[in-house]
Amino acid sequence: MTVRDPMHFVANTKTSGEVGCKVQNVLRALRLTALFTVLASAPCLAEEANNAGASPQATVTMDHNTFIPSEIAVVPGTTVTWVNKEDMVHTVVDANKGFRSKFITKDTSFSFTFVTAGEYDYLCSIHPNMKGKVIVKPAS
Repeated sequence: MTVRDPMHFVANTKTSGEVGCKVQNVLRALRLTALFTVLASAPCLAEEANNAGASPQATVTMDHNTFIPSEIAVVPGTTVTWVNKEDMVHTVVDANKGFRSKFITKDTSFSFTFVTAGEYDYLCSIHPNMKGKVIVKPAS
């Protein structure tokens, strides 16, 4: 009950139970927000476990009509990704026809996983002066 002046009494429409519920709801929302913040910023254990067994990765970029690096050495099971960093369209074509990309436009990529040891010479079929090599060496 609220007293405005000695002659008038006005009933308070909120009970102490309703006020307590609002406080509890606010506290619950704050706890959930804190929990989600912690979970979002913490590394996921399942994800780390999956990444631990992931195959090796290597990246070759295409820039200034050149494969960078032009030669890489990897172990079997390595996935090599070629990324085009320039406006010109390129391709990645194995000289022995083991793999062939479609057109690779700016900021797109092509990947191939090398499972067999050996040397793989490749080039850009659009710009044949662009050459590269992947050397797959057995793990020792």
